[in-house]
Formats: sequence, C-alpha cells, structure tokens
Amino acid sequence: MQLQRFVGLVDLGIATIVLVTIVLPPREMFASAAQKATEAEQFGLALAEARTLAHPEDGAATAELSRRLGAAGFKDWAIEAAVLGGEHAKQSPTRWRALLAASVAFVDRYDVVPGLDYANRALAACDDPTAACPGYEQVRMRQYQQQLDAGVASGIDPHRGPAAVQAFRRAEERGLRQIHLGGHDGDGANAAPGSAGSNAP
Repeated sequence: MQLQRFVGLVDLGIATIVLVTIVLPPREMFASAAQKATEAEQFGLALAEARTLAHPEDGAATAELSRRLGAAGFKDWAIEAAVLGGEHAKQSPTRWRALLAASVAFVDRYDVVPGLDYANRALAACDDPTAACPGYEQVRMRQYQQQLDAGVASGIDPHRGPAAVQAFRRAEERGLRQIHLGGHDGDGANAAPGSAGSNAP
C-alpha cells in the first residue's frame, strides 16, 4: 500500500524507458560525404576549407573556397563562406577577392541585387591604395559590375524562370560598351582612347 502511494503509473513508464535505453545496444549509424564528387574534388574542397580556417583574413583563400562550394552545388554555403570571409578580411589587401566571390555566389543563385551590392563593395575595396588588386583584375571587375548593373536596372527578376534568365542576360549584354579596334583610316583608329565605337547598343 505504501509503494502505491509513492510510485505512480507515470513513474513506472519513465523507469521502463530508461531501462530499455540502457539495455538496448547502440544504433548503427552510417555517414557519407555530402559532396558527390571525385576524391580529387573532395580533397580540393577540404584543402580550400583548411586554408580558409588557417588564414581567415586571406581573401584569395576565401574566394577559392566559395568557388569550390558553388561548383559542388552548395550555393548557400558558398555565399556564407564569402560573406564571412569578407568580414574577416577587413584589414587585408585581398579583401576585394572575398567580396567579389560573394557577388558571384549571389548571382549564381540568381540573387542579383545583393550580387550587385557586393560587386560594388569589391570595386571600392579594389580602389583602396593598400589593396593588392592588379589593374587587369580591376578592369575585369568593373566590366562585370557594369554588366550586372545593367541587368538589375532592367528590373527583370531571373528567379521567374529560364525565359527571365535569358532576358536578364540580354539586358546585361546591352549594358556593355562595344569597343572596335582597327588600323585603317576612317574606322576610328585615330580617335581618342575609349571613344571608338563606345556607344552603348
């Protein structure tokens, strides 16, 4: 009678669950790589991640990790790695690489507005006198930014499907300036640099 007074049905149930948990053998667990790729590709991704962990301020390492994540189909992780790397590299001369990688990762997911924002940030970081940003990289980045800016300005949302993606790309191409180079008189060879055939289509 005293046992029933202190031990109820709920207590017996809890005791049974605890006993079963202790007595049963542990469940067998299986794990596999999240990336379905060759061993070389998996190693490359692991190496890029290790380099980023060892040098979080290195914008080039961050860009490589983001590129490999994007190529593996991990678009969200590619964005996260690049954005976080850009924050860690604030005092680094290679910060522009992480910011550009964030832009590319956003655009790869058709998030073109934040992609343009990070392209602008990358250009600003590249213009910094302390940045390790070669002139040819700056030219490529500026062309990429202008093209993306033209696409965003068109108001076309590439998320709407393949037709919208194609329309967005056409809008980007219309934003590029065409420069025709030639060596014959009358074809703009004697014009001022940048003025020959520079009319936007």
